[in-house]
Amino acid sequence: MPRQKTNFRDCLDGLSNTIAMGEIATDLGDEDVRTKVPNVSGSPHINHIRQNPSYCLDNGLIDPERPSFWAPGNTGNTAIAGRGFRWASHMPFYGSVMTILPPNREVCIQSNGYNTRCIAGVSSRHQGGAHVLMGDGAVRFVTNSIEAGNSRAGMVFNISWAAQRPGIASPYGLWGSLGTRAAKEIIDAEF
Repeated sequence: MPRQKTNFRDCLDGLSNTIAMGEIATDLGDEDVRTKVPNVSGSPHINHIRQNPSYCLDNGLIDPERPSFWAPGNTGNTAIAGRGFRWASHMPFYGSVMTILPPNREVCIQSNGYNTRCIAGVSSRHQGGAHVLMGDGAVRFVTNSIEAGNSRAGMVFNISWAAQRPGIASPYGLWGSLGTRAAKEIIDAEF
């Protein structure tokens, strides 16, 4: 929970069922969709992302010929703006992870820049997945194909017009439930 003191006792779903932190691939300057965001002029407004986390994929920002990279014309951000470069920054893009899109999916950010809200998931340069640290200290490798529900379902957000309100089960399947700490979701599947 950002900007809120959280203790182990607050993880009501169980420490072994709650992701504490996740691996991120750092930017190599190659316009990788996991480590750099598209040109700000081509990026969506945050409400578009909240209503459809797959907005960047659905709206042609990713190169269809090279689906791991941004489309031509959607590049050009500075070298200091890659994931992992400013790891001590409090901005989510640089060092946070969310369990909305499954591992190694694209980063999607609102139109007014890096110092703002985004969807930035777990990523790595390992084949087929990425590592996460569970609340109980276990390190697990999560595959890109983990059951991740509906990647176009509106985000769970505490605002009156949100399609999904806090307290419901994650619309992002097993992957999403691993990112909640107190939604009372029962995880009975191996991942």
